[in-house]
Amino acid sequence: MIKFFATTAAALAISFAAPAMAASNAECEAHWTKLDTTKSGYVMASNAKDHHEMMRKAGRKMAAADRITDKEFMDSCLADIFTKSSQ
Repeated sequence: MIKFFATTAAALAISFAAPAMAASNAECEAHWTKLDTTKSGYVMASNAKDHHEMMRKAGRKMAAADRITDKEFMDSCLADIFTKSSQ
């Protein structure tokens, strides 16, 4: 019985210590769709402050200081920038 509890405790500890899985392409696209409500292909940094800050802190290059393009967002999302920064 003690062996069962020790094994269960070890398995739980490992599962909580494991890093979060990177976002999938579909998850990143869905997230982008929520941000780019005007379907313009970019969002202003002022409308996506958290994302802009996370990208900046991660050293991601952005073509313009005041906006994030869909490609820049997708590259950062798939590289797991947004979940790494929030952990």
